[in-house]
Parts: sequence; C-alpha cells; structure tokens
Amino acid sequence: MLKNKFKLLKTFDWKLFISLILLSLVPAIIQTIETFVISTNLSTSDIDIIGQIEWFDLIDETIRAFLIIPLYSILNKILKNYKDKFGEGVFKTLIVVFVLYAIFSIIVLIYSANLISYMNKDETNLSLVNSYLSISTIAFMIGIIVSFVNVVFVVIDKAKNIYLFLGIKTIITIISDFIVIPHFGVIGAAISNILINSILAISGVIILINEKAIQPRKFKKSDWLVLKEWGKIGVFSGLQQFIANIVYAVMIVKMVNMVSESGNYWVSNNFIWGWLLIPVFALTEIIRKDCKEGYFKLQQSNYYFITIFIIIFWCITIPLWTPFFKNIEKLENYERIFQIVIMLFPFYIPYAFQQIPDNIFIGLGKTKYNLINNCIINFIYYGIWYIIYKTNTITFNMTTIIMMFGFGMIASYIVSILEEKVLLKKEMKNLDIEEAGL
Repeated sequence: MLKNKFKLLKTFDWKLFISLILLSLVPAIIQTIETFVISTNLSTSDIDIIGQIEWFDLIDETIRAFLIIPLYSILNKILKNYKDKFGEGVFKTLIVVFVLYAIFSIIVLIYSANLISYMNKDETNLSLVNSYLSISTIAFMIGIIVSFVNVVFVVIDKAKNIYLFLGIKTIITIISDFIVIPHFGVIGAAISNILINSILAISGVIILINEKAIQPRKFKKSDWLVLKEWGKIGVFSGLQQFIANIVYAVMIVKMVNMVSESGNYWVSNNFIWGWLLIPVFALTEIIRKDCKEGYFKLQQSNYYFITIFIIIFWCITIPLWTPFFKNIEKLENYERIFQIVIMLFPFYIPYAFQQIPDNIFIGLGKTKYNLINNCIINFIYYGIWYIIYKTNTITFNMTTIIMMFGFGMIASYIVSILEEKVLLKKEMKNLDIEEAGL
C-alpha cells in the first residue's frame, strides 16, 4: 500500500514545483541581501521602522485574498471550458484587479496616519514610519500586477516563463538594493521596491502578450457572470483573511510592538516566511492547479509525503540558522533572532500540513470553509486571549505571544482537517451524484 503511494509521486508536477521553488528563492536571497544592506547601513531604530511593514502587509494580504486567490478557480474554469477565450479573460480580470486594488490602496493611504498611531508606542518616529509606508503602498499597487502574472503562469503551466521572470527579478533587485538603500536609507527600501515591481510588471505583461495569454477586449454583459462568481469566492477568502489579519494585528503585531521587539520579530518572520516556507508555498500553487481536475482526482498522498520531506529538511538545517544570522545577514542580535525562530518553528509544522486542505478549498472555489475556520479560531480562541489581555490576568512577553500564536495555528489545523475530511468530501460526493443525474 505504502509502496503504491510512493509510486504516485511520479505523477506529481515536479518540473513546475521546482520552478516555483526557484522563483521563490530569489525573494529569499534578495531579502537576505536586503537585510545585510540594512543591518550594515542603518541603525536598530531604522530596522524597527522597516519592521512596521509587518502589520502593513496584513492589509495587503487581505486585499489580495479578495482579488488574487479566487483567480485560481476562475482562470482554471475558463481554461478548461472556454480555452479560446482565456486571453480575453486574463485581460479583463487584470483590469478589475488593478483598479480595485488601487482604490483600496488609496483608502489605506488616507487613513494610514491613524493606523500607524494606534499600532505604535508614543516614542516611535511616526512621521518617518508614515513616509516609509506611504511609499511602500505605491510599490504594493504595482506589485499586484506581478502577483497576477504569476497566477497566470501557474494556471497555463509555463515553467519557462517562471524561469525568465526569475532571472529578471534577480538582476534588477540586487542592483536596485545596493544602489538605492545605502543612498536613501529607510525610504530607500521602499523606493527600491517600486523600481523592482515596475520593471517586473512591465516584463510580465510583455511575456503574457508574447505567449498570447492576454488579449485586450471590451467588457460585455456576459462578463457579469464571471465577475459574480469571482466576487462570491472572493467574499469568503477576503473576509476570512480580513478577520485573521485584524486579530493578528491586534493580538500579535501590536503586542510585539509594545514589548519593543518589532525589529527582531520582523527579521525572524522574514526568515521563516522567506526561507523555510518556500517549498510549502510552491506546493500550494500545485494543489490549486491540480484542483481543476476535481476533488476525487487529487493525489493527496503526494502532498503529504512532500510536506513530510520538507519538515525533515527543516530539521536538518537547524544547526545552520545561527551562522546564517551571524555571518550572512550580519545581525548583531543573532542569538535573540535564533531564540525567536526556534520558538516559532514547531508551530509551523502543523501550519505546513494545514496548507493542503486549505488550498484544496481555494482551488475548488470552496473558500467558505476557510472563512468558517477563521471565525472559529479568531472569535473563540483569540477571543479568550483578548479577555485575558484586557483583564491583565497574565503578563505578556515575547514567549507568551509566541505560545498564544502557535497554539492558535494548531487549533486551526485541526479545524481544517475536520472540514476537509467530513464536510467537503460529503459535499463533493453529493455534487458528483447531481451531475451524474443530469
């Protein structure tokens, strides 16, 4: 039985998986170089200011959850059922994504000063934080095009395009960071991102045009059906991300700021999300793509075996983490960074496994299950912690914050498994019966 499961690994799309890992390695290498440039050119207080992007990213993630995540399901269906209209669908969805994201970003810019004041202590340089985050918002607006292009590359299964994008991104990022950050300081990090995303966005659209994967067309009344389905999926995924991020911002990021460890937490988080989770996120892209064949054709054993291999690889690399922080990133407080990472690490094991059911929900357009999970965790689990926080029942420090966050991830994984193995499986069986009856 187990031997047969291992044989199924041959059916896995290794070519695309490796391409996605390589594509993600570039931002990881870039982030490492950027951290090195920042740590050697800026002060600790400057790093804390850049660390403010941690909570600002949460707003960006929420908007992307509404706009980008549903695209996997929408574009998969267009490619499968209306292949000749795929380019037209790509063009129209790109226009909608950019316009809506720009509107949301402008609203965030208008209220950014109030958000920054709420999230920080009085002694923080709020003016500099506001300038940095305002410029970063422009980079995010351009970056949404880059994210969109990556989704299309995955859906059309063009590994060569991903490699091409990889090369472009590597060259321009290294050049930009080494020139701009030392010259402009904290603001230089945001300016660099604008330059990088602008070149990538233009390059991405050019590649889509050359591949004939995008075709300009006027909007028609019939497009409303696609937009309606997009909105239906997006409401669940966006609301789910919104609830999760609001709670994360209030319960995690704000507390981290209050214990004056925003810089340390930012660097630690960058290592986990920028390095350790690279293969996990590459796997999620494959899962979403595979979902176009239907739930019962998914080779889930492949996903679980690969996740186990990833976790084993993580454990093997632990002795290298401290030398990495000390010698590569040149961090003065490398020991503290390692302490934070090693406390967070065990909780990212269930997080890695949770990405399998969660991304099956996304690929099938069943994001209601993601929303239900988030409501349970954020309103019940974190609701209890919020009461503890407000009543001063315990004193919060970095360890307490990490434990609170970590056990929340474990609870969320349990809910996801129950949803997928009980609720989703039953729903998909009923759907198959209905379709067979037709």
